[in-house]
Amino acid sequence: MSYQFVEVTSEDQLEKVYAFRYDIVCEKLGVTELEGCEPNRETDEYDAYSEHYAAFDENGEVIACTRLIHHSPIGYPTTNNMDYDRDNWHFDPEKLAEFSRIFVSPKIRSIKELQPLFNTMKSLVYPKVQELEISYILGALEKPFLRLLNILQLPYKPIGDLQSYITPRFPCIMYTNETIEVNPEIYGKSET
Repeated sequence: MSYQFVEVTSEDQLEKVYAFRYDIVCEKLGVTELEGCEPNRETDEYDAYSEHYAAFDENGEVIACTRLIHHSPIGYPTTNNMDYDRDNWHFDPEKLAEFSRIFVSPKIRSIKELQPLFNTMKSLVYPKVQELEISYILGALEKPFLRLLNILQLPYKPIGDLQSYITPRFPCIMYTNETIEVNPEIYGKSET
């Protein structure tokens, strides 16, 4: 499958992302209690503080997406909705971000297909992470997805217990320097 992973810069592209998110969250996962689930469009209050990214196929349809929420004055999905040890996990708000709405089309499910897709995503998104001087990235991750992201060299680790947030998830953190360390070929750093 051929695709182009890009930073979403037009309103038309963003509407396609919102429609794709609706299809995944509200249709395939059956989550209808989200406030942002309106017909064919899933959005929330964090979108205004996000950089959006998507992979478009040869027909211009979204096959994968994510967003990087950063410098959010309203907090983050993980900090606002999940319990974690706040005594031991302190975050500098200027260096904090969260990846969320990481969705991939059901057509793409094998590691062989996912690895290049995620490598392309990392090579596109991480220059922005470095430009914004983000040191750590949160995520609210289901157990199988946490395992998959670690296989795909996105080294998230739980910072709290499994808990109900839309579905059972762990509050997680991933350090930018660790991610770059395990992905040297993507970021132009040679292994020593």
